[in-house]
Formats: sequence, structure tokens, C-alpha cells
Amino acid sequence: MKATVDANILFSSLLRKGITRKIWFGPEIELYATEFLLTESKKYSSFLRKKFSGTDEECRLLLQALFSQLSLVKDADLKPFLPAAASLLKDPKDWLYLACALQEDTIIWSNDKHFKEQKRVRAMTTSELVKEIGTL
Repeated sequence: MKATVDANILFSSLLRKGITRKIWFGPEIELYATEFLLTESKKYSSFLRKKFSGTDEECRLLLQALFSQLSLVKDADLKPFLPAAASLLKDPKDWLYLACALQEDTIIWSNDKHFKEQKRVRAMTTSELVKEIGTL
């Protein structure tokens, strides 16, 4: 299954050793994200390091491993899909994620319920994804 992930899924995978991280590294899923995710992770890096339950080096290595599982799509390549994304979602911070899903023909993996307000791209929470791909 192909999925575009948002920052909250990345942060959850980083901060908790649980089902989100298992799915992230599982063979059942192919992950995509916009380059904007790099910006988001840098913006919140100080907060994430404080919440992380290991050393700064362990945090850096895990974040690197998480990003190694992603196919990053250049924000500039998503420009043709932004008008459609803007017409489907109210929150401009999420337009790039939706544009990425449109371009790469993926679902959106997010626990943010507002992604379900649009009907063009299937949006799934972590719980729904577990039911879809099975127990890991």
C-alpha cells in the first residue's frame, strides 16, 4: 500500500516505540512525503529531542532511519496539484500533503480528522491502517 504521511505520523514514529513505528518500517507500506516534512521536523527538532526517551544521537539516528523509508517529493513538483488540494482542504498547512497524495496516487496516513472532510483521496488513521494491512 502506498501512503503519504504527515508530520504527526513521523513524530509519533519517532517518539513512541509502538504500532505507528512498526507500520512505518513494515514491508506492507511504501511511504511518501513532501519535502515540507523536512522543514516541519527541523522546526520542532528541539521539542522532539526533549520528548525523545533516548540520547540526542539515538534520536538523530532514528530520525535518519525514518527518513530513509520515505520517498520525498519536491514541493516544486506539487505545484500543479495545489489548486485541487486548496479546493478540498481548508488548512493551507496540509495542502502539500494532499497534493503529494494526488501526485503519487497514495492514501493519506494521518490521525488528523480533517483529511476525511475531502473525498478525493482516501485518508486513514493508524487504527484504520492496522485493520487494513493486518496485525504486525
